[in-house]
Formats: sequence, structure tokens, C-alpha cells
Amino acid sequence: MSALKILHTADWHIGSFPGPEIGGENARFLDVMEQLKQLTQTAVQEDPDIILISGDIFHQAKVWSDRGLKEQTLCISVLRDMSQIAPVVVMRGTPNHDSEEQFKTLSAVFSGNDRVHIVTRPGIDFYTCKNGQFIQIACLPGFDKEIFENKNTGSDTDSHFYTQELARIITDLSGQVNPRAASILMAHYTIAGANMESGQTALF
Repeated sequence: MSALKILHTADWHIGSFPGPEIGGENARFLDVMEQLKQLTQTAVQEDPDIILISGDIFHQAKVWSDRGLKEQTLCISVLRDMSQIAPVVVMRGTPNHDSEEQFKTLSAVFSGNDRVHIVTRPGIDFYTCKNGQFIQIACLPGFDKEIFENKNTGSDTDSHFYTQELARIITDLSGQVNPRAASILMAHYTIAGANMESGQTALF
């Protein structure tokens, strides 16, 4: 098994934020756009075998149509540019940032494109890296109660239930891993001890 060069990125948070404007454009959106351009240029220089993007691509799940189209257009353009460098795996983050509809759009745009893979549900799959090597990636997208909707018989804030279910999913993914191939767990979760956003609470 040869060494793999992986570019991992996350939390792009494409969107508009409260603050100044430059030439009628939201300054933070322009900054994110510039940083994604720099990221793509770095990817060209580093020449990775595969690019992994583990969620929170967008900043807000619910936005008005003009802004939403603008944000999706930027995202699609960056993913297309990156896919020319190496295969790309894009995983959905938390539902308050990456909406189901946003990722349905990405799935539709890149349908049939074997260089861009959009992942929205927990699972494990094999991907072919640029160097021809196979790699298995177990994906655990950001917490979404809909995954457990039909199983939870108690309160929708039953953290014990959700903790058990996530542990079960990880155990199931682990059981599917082929020990003869390189494997990666890609998840979008806040780990114990991390600084959380203002107002965010620990569920698990």
C-alpha cells in the first residue's frame, strides 16, 4: 500500500455575514471567495491524491433564492476546479448550515461525475485516488435527527438515545471496513473539550 497525499478541508461557511460591504458585495463573502481561490491554488501546488471536504460548506441552510443561487454557484465552481486536481468527496455538515436542498442540488449537478462524490447519509464506500489506489471512507455527516426519526420512541432531546444510536452507527461502519485497504473516518462533530459556538450546547 503506497503512501497517500490527502487534502482535507471543512467549514467553508460560504455566505453573507453582518458587516461591511465592498462595492455592494458582502465583505465576508468576498473574503471566503478569495480564500477558496487560495485553497484551490494550494491544491494545485500540493497535488494531492484525493480531496476530502467534511461539511459545513454553506453558512446558512435557509436563505432567499438570489443569495442561495449565488452561494451554490460559488460552491459548484470551486468543486469543479478541485475535481480537475484530484477526486473530491464532499460530506454534508450540520443541517443548520448545510440544508438537504442545498446538497440535493449538488448531487444533481455532479450526477454521473466520477470525480465529485456527494455524501449525505452515514455509510462506507470505496473511492479511486488519482494515483489509482483504492481508499475506503466511512462518512458520518453532521447530526440530523431525521436519521433517527423512526427509531426514537422518547423525547426528541433524549441525548442518551442519540448517543447510543451514533455509537451503533460507528460500530456498524467499523464492521464494514476492509482491513486490507486504507481507511478513513470522516465525521462532522464537535469533540469533547472543543470551544463551541455561542449558544451551542453539548448533546452527547
